[in-house]
Amino acid sequence: MNQVPALSSLLLFALNLTLFLLPGFAVTLAAARRRPLSPVHAAMLTVVASAVLGYAAFWAYFGSRSLGRALTYVSIAGSVVVVGALLNRERALRALARSMAAPFFYVLAAGACYTSALFLFQDPFASGAGLANTRFFTQVRPGDNQIPLILAERIYIHAPVAPFCCGDWRSSDRPPLQAGIFLVQRPLKLFGNIRLNYQLLGTGLQCLWICGAWVLLNALRAPPRRIRQVLGFLIFSGFLFYNSVYVWPKLLAATFVLFAFSILFEASLSRRAITWFESSLAAASFVLAILSHPGSLFSAAGFVLLLLWNYRLLSARKLLAGVALILLISAPWLAYQTFYDPPGNRLLKMHLAGVGQIDSRSTWQAVRDSYHSLSWHDIATYKWANIKMLIGPHPFLVAASEKARTAQREYIWNALGVLNAGWIGLALLAFRKSSAIRCSGLLLGMAVLNLLLWCFVLIGPSYTVTDHASYADLLLLSIGLLGFLLALPRAVVLSLFVLQIVNLSVVWAWLRPASAAGGQLQIPLLIAGAVVALALAWHFGKSYFTLLTPEITA
Repeated sequence: MNQVPALSSLLLFALNLTLFLLPGFAVTLAAARRRPLSPVHAAMLTVVASAVLGYAAFWAYFGSRSLGRALTYVSIAGSVVVVGALLNRERALRALARSMAAPFFYVLAAGACYTSALFLFQDPFASGAGLANTRFFTQVRPGDNQIPLILAERIYIHAPVAPFCCGDWRSSDRPPLQAGIFLVQRPLKLFGNIRLNYQLLGTGLQCLWICGAWVLLNALRAPPRRIRQVLGFLIFSGFLFYNSVYVWPKLLAATFVLFAFSILFEASLSRRAITWFESSLAAASFVLAILSHPGSLFSAAGFVLLLLWNYRLLSARKLLAGVALILLISAPWLAYQTFYDPPGNRLLKMHLAGVGQIDSRSTWQAVRDSYHSLSWHDIATYKWANIKMLIGPHPFLVAASEKARTAQREYIWNALGVLNAGWIGLALLAFRKSSAIRCSGLLLGMAVLNLLLWCFVLIGPSYTVTDHASYADLLLLSIGLLGFLLALPRAVVLSLFVLQIVNLSVVWAWLRPASAAGGQLQIPLLIAGAVVALALAWHFGKSYFTLLTPEITA
């Protein structure tokens, strides 16, 4: 059987990612003609503008397929014309494009590597979007990764949204951003089937967490070598790999949360107030995070802590304007939840009140009733069980097995893996007040605060598995820990980097459960994935050989 066509899935991945970024890139170039943009702001604006187009497309297709298709063709064709004309005419814009290219190159390379690993034992053109549900675990994973596709298809063909899918879940139970982004590209008829295109676009969207981390590290003024060191560890994370190919939009949401944090950090370290442009970009990023996945709200406490750290960052006028923008953008979806397919609060009641069934009670009523039925001892027991679940039952599990994959998927401690060595670095450097990355201690503090409040807000017991978390908190925790891990001796850091690669390769990519036993090894994807992985390991690994002693205060 000829397996060479499987390689074209990597080209299809690149096309889907490019088509998503193209309209935002056109907006960024047009904006850069009017005001100077740093590479960090340009990268954020590119992703945010493209995502806003996706949200607009959802409502355009909701109103009329003809209107939606017109929006698709006009936005894509117009973006090609704008980008071509501006890059050809403006040398400064070409320089800006080069300066902001690195994070998107990393997204492209990591996404290609992840895609090769996902389809290593299955023909991508035969398996499509459902493979991630069976690829890594014997028990079939829930269909959360396919819900945006189902919603997009219902909206595209104007089919009834009720009944929806997955039992009695409603279309209003999960936000529409990823569905809308897919709808922008739905009528373009790229090669391959619709489900494969959705899977590849979804992987690209989740891999944008790399752009979020890059933006945050630049906002923290980390030197390029440090940025490569951090991204090297993160890109080879088993947890981030799995959640990049199991394409529920939690990492997409985390990307926007990191954007908002980056804006606050950049202004704070520059000892200046946030500009109107930055406040608008931060507000748009925050609401896009919520429209990706509502679990993003669990990161909100970190914003409060950061604003208290520097209360001069944001004036009352800009804060109110940001809140108004958030309400304006979210209003159509809130109306959809309230009037078109109510009640839209099932996830909130499930996590906050432990109520899984749909009923007529408001979220507050369900929470009040649930807590009234518990004693103070029960409540304390539930919250302590939530805290213990952060570590999980197998904190030191090391094995190439499905049990290890499950632990890395479910428990925050296991998801961090070798990055937990950063706690040792933190203990060793506690009295020196230094780390390899500026504000590492503050990042850890924000993440820990968010997680502790999360343990308190979720009713429990033992609700605090990663499935219910804001993935931005895991990324903040990871980057903060890496700030102290990278201050350890070079031999230790290099050893941990190798272990990170081995874990991804052996525990996740190469081994497969019995449910995938019938698949055929895709040799071209194996070769392509190995080449890209080795290239990434070499690119990032070189930076560790020039590792120096701690260089900046935490």
